[in-house]
Amino acid sequence: MPAIDVALVRSEAAELAPLYADPQTFAAATREFFETHSAPVLRHSSIVSISTPLNAYGTPLAIMRLLLGALRKPAAVDLGRTILAVKHLWADPIREQRHLAVELLGVVAAAAPDQAVALMRLWLINLDDLELIDLLADRAAAPWLLANLREHLAEARQWVNSPHKYQRRFGVAALGALAKERHFEDVTSALSVLTTVMRENDSEVRKSVAHVLRDLSAHGPGEVARFLIEWADTIDKNTHWIVRHAADKLDADARDQVLALLRGKG
Repeated sequence: MPAIDVALVRSEAAELAPLYADPQTFAAATREFFETHSAPVLRHSSIVSISTPLNAYGTPLAIMRLLLGALRKPAAVDLGRTILAVKHLWADPIREQRHLAVELLGVVAAAAPDQAVALMRLWLINLDDLELIDLLADRAAAPWLLANLREHLAEARQWVNSPHKYQRRFGVAALGALAKERHFEDVTSALSVLTTVMRENDSEVRKSVAHVLRDLSAHGPGEVARFLIEWADTIDKNTHWIVRHAADKLDADARDQVLALLRGKG
């Protein structure tokens, strides 16, 4: 693909902003935009899922960022239109359209929490695409949780407790996105939500749990250390895997204590 003409793409992206008032026309125009600025042949995404992979144009992320730069302001101004546009975008089974839907939902998630969580619940019923699951958690669920952590954490707990592994993955990833926030402080509440997945038998969810615990240790090293020490005193092999990989970011003394407990249970 030739080098990106940034000025041209910005100009074309700016032309899409006025169409925002008509969500159906807007969704059709964004599809054409992605097709124009991507490979000439529609292809299946390489992302593996249980269902049929989404079609994708292979749009470079730089193009997506330029488009978002033109759309964030109008999206934030008119919450109702944004929610309608997001619904139209998600209904189109094209990866780029759904990526854009998630990004725009994230723009309004804190200001329109009820509508945002309703869409996330709906999408998660059939969503088994790990790339979109993680994107939705990072871009939409994280700002939604931060807007009212005390109230919204109960919903995250339901996701983490779900019998469906992709919903568990989503709930854990949402907590992981919180942990990446510089000023996140409520480590205790996040750890309480993770309790039910400390015996997780799905490898992808286990990896997510370990990553989140490592990230949380930057905000509350003592709390995470105590949590891992408590869980190290078990004979469950899945728990051992999580604890071992989550202990990497602890200080040397805490890490040694955790690993000694694991060896004692080995």
